[in-house]
Amino acid sequence: MSQPPSEHWYIAARSRDLRRRPVAATVLGAPVVLFRNGDGRVSALADRCAHRNLALSRGRVVENALECAYHGWRYDGRGACTLIPSLAEVPGRIGVPAYPAVEADGFVWIFVGQTRPSSAPRPFPHRGEPGWTTFVMKNRFEAGALACLENFLDCPHTAYVHQGWFRSARARDVPARVTCTADEVRVEFDERPERDSIVARLLFPKGSTLQHTDRFLMPTTSRVDYRFGPDWHFIVTSQCTPVSDEVTDVYTVVSFRARGRATLVRLYFEPLSRRIIRQDLDVLKAQTEDIRRFGGPRFTSVASDLVGPRIARLWREPRPPASDPPRVAPAEVETREVVIRY
Repeated sequence: MSQPPSEHWYIAARSRDLRRRPVAATVLGAPVVLFRNGDGRVSALADRCAHRNLALSRGRVVENALECAYHGWRYDGRGACTLIPSLAEVPGRIGVPAYPAVEADGFVWIFVGQTRPSSAPRPFPHRGEPGWTTFVMKNRFEAGALACLENFLDCPHTAYVHQGWFRSARARDVPARVTCTADEVRVEFDERPERDSIVARLLFPKGSTLQHTDRFLMPTTSRVDYRFGPDWHFIVTSQCTPVSDEVTDVYTVVSFRARGRATLVRLYFEPLSRRIIRQDLDVLKAQTEDIRRFGGPRFTSVASDLVGPRIARLWREPRPPASDPPRVAPAEVETREVVIRY
């Protein structure tokens, strides 16, 4: 399976989950330990003591340092060993790798690449803004990041996996405009909102015009917008953190604007969202198990697979660091009109 590039920020944990004790995480296969020092700042280190390889996440935070539970070796936020209790002083330079870490939007983000980050993590749209309501979900998918992202941005599966809840099985022709750049895939649908699904009946205003846009943003973000004018807008943004080739932690931020009815909308929208995600968790787990059983993937992509193959291509192709001037050559922008049925 394809894996995204490492030279980007990834969510390692929710801020609220990181308190006095260290927290273990895995990002792109790298075991990491997160901890707060005395003033609350977050540090991220490789989760392995330099002495005898016990996970540092088994230890505790003592005097602004992370103490190993085996022999008491301590490490500061830069990964340098500051104390070896069995010796009067630390001999030479002993330490473990450290990773850049920041907190934003209620999450702890780390950068596991070989370079230094040139920009901050991408913010979640409208989170915390007046007039917007937000709720957050975290789920561990037994599937690779590419499978997750394609699922989140794939309309045809919704008529089957989410039949009756999200869409019906009555297929219709839907024109779509696909635009692919160096770091984004955008699909704009010319779609009429259904009235025969539970989500539509509860949440979509009757007789309104729908603007539906799906977006993939490098390296592992999906964003789905359902907009019914300026006062009725739903945004589902999912940030995928690859744990391994077959496991992905997905942090989903749902923000919506429903003027005058936000409390009532949330009462229905949040449990519906969790049920729909549960269905995706189940089908992606089954897909992973079946691919393993078959001895590996053998995909056949067709014209209605609008996003997945393009994500894989963006991951394979090198792109300049964010600090470099943007590339604007016409050949780098692909725009295509298609009609799919769902």
